[in-house]
Amino acid sequence: MNQAIFNQWAPPHLNGFNDASPPSCEDVDAGYVWPRTNGFFTLTGGQQLEVPIVLEQGDDFVFKALIWALQPSEEFPNPGFLYRIQDDAGKYISDGFVYCYATPGTLANPWPIFPHITYAAHQILQFEIINLDPTNSQGFQIMFRGSKRFRRIG
Repeated sequence: MNQAIFNQWAPPHLNGFNDASPPSCEDVDAGYVWPRTNGFFTLTGGQQLEVPIVLEQGDDFVFKALIWALQPSEEFPNPGFLYRIQDDAGKYISDGFVYCYATPGTLANPWPIFPHITYAAHQILQFEIINLDPTNSQGFQIMFRGSKRFRRIG
């Protein structure tokens, strides 16, 4: 048994996490950013958008956390947006749309998604987003954090 050694009296955040990869796989930290270009994607007032993200071929993606950035309009600095995400079976992972300020993920502290969702290499990670500002445009950028799961040979 190759269990990683850890200090049982230390708090979990000082020990880190044991490798959760299946025996025939290796997980590597990764993320998918949308839009892929630098900057924000702009939604017009009240616009709803459905965005498919095609995952790279050859490896699975384990979705573990969410990070978003918002570029609000100057007239209404806090309206934000609503979003929802589909799981690997095409079902939504929340009962309805989620308000962006209810999931305050940042680069230093991403919003955790639990249980983690594993998307196969051929699947599409899809989300919907709605601009809550009825008259002004807002920009957003979203990042799906997790692991690329590489299969070991041999």
